Amino acid sequence: MNDNRPSCLVILVALMIVLVMGIAIGGGAGYLLLARQSRGAIPLTITESVITAQPVSLTVLPNSSQAVIVAEQSASVDAVDKVLPAVVTVINQGSFGTSSGTGFFITNDGYLVTNNHVVEGAGQLTVIYAKGGSATARLIGTAPEFDLAVIKIEGHVPAVAEWGDSSKLPLGSQVIAIGSALGRYQNTVTGGMLSGFNRELGGLRGLLQTDAAINHGNSGGPLISLAGQVIGINTMVVQGGPSDAVGLGFAIPSNIARNVVKRLAEGGDARPPFLGIQYEQLYPELAAENQLAISEGAYVQAVVANSPAGVAGLQEGDVISQIDGRAINDRNPLVSVLFEHVAGDTITLEVWRNGVTLQTQLTLVGRE
Repeated sequence: MNDNRPSCLVILVALMIVLVMGIAIGGGAGYLLLARQSRGAIPLTITESVITAQPVSLTVLPNSSQAVIVAEQSASVDAVDKVLPAVVTVINQGSFGTSSGTGFFITNDGYLVTNNHVVEGAGQLTVIYAKGGSATARLIGTAPEFDLAVIKIEGHVPAVAEWGDSSKLPLGSQVIAIGSALGRYQNTVTGGMLSGFNRELGGLRGLLQTDAAINHGNSGGPLISLAGQVIGINTMVVQGGPSDAVGLGFAIPSNIARNVVKRLAEGGDARPPFLGIQYEQLYPELAAENQLAISEGAYVQAVVANSPAGVAGLQEGDVISQIDGRAINDRNPLVSVLFEHVAGDTITLEVWRNGVTLQTQLTLVGRE
């Protein structure tokens, strides 16, 4: 009788090798699957039959970042609750057809602010309240160069929005836009941050930039801080095109808008101011090149004859360091501070000249 033990031993060893290889291959395939899934290469659907719930004991640790997020959310809600009742949808049935935008109340006696392009060619103006109801409005005044307009209703004013100081909000601050997106979605609230200062677009200067979503119909609506104050008036957005722009919204700063709409509400006109100089914003290298002992301000390169600056005696080489006590610097360049005024305003300049600080008053005019 032949002894089959060697052959059995061979078979047993072979089976063990196959078993080990199967485990290795299965484990490797599982690893590859998980690795690909982690890169998003393979979609993975998890069903209840795959997962068995196991009791886990957790120790909850204090999370300061979570507390900050909750605080910001609470501040956002409070800010919106404060401003939203003052916001309206503006319907313009005019010579160019029917269009719509947004506005908000600035006084208890019915004055509202919106964009000029919202009421352009105005016919019948209607405002729709945030909480329901409507009223007929009339046009009080427009300032096309600022893209601002004031309208007025007779009747109940549900709330008035509070102006904030647009020069005080730091870059990166959380901001909220409120408006009637696309003319259909009334009371739309979007959030983002203050992305930039002193932008120029579409003929407007000194604009605020934000990545809060702004769409057609938002024009004229408030851009607010977490304190529930209006720091800008939403006016335009850059979308699509060859540059594939995303998150580029722009607002007229409150410090510019407030003085303009005050003039319009009082029945006056509001034209952009003309000072009458050519200048460059001063920076350390420019100061060193011209041997100046001052490194911030507006460096005067030329003065227009018979302009307000010329009449006030400004000279080439002067540095305008302040306007009405406001320092001229990177955060508050001359153009932004100047555009907080309109033609007809009288301002006080502080001027540095050859190591001596001078003060002079002048009255701004409109550009001819």
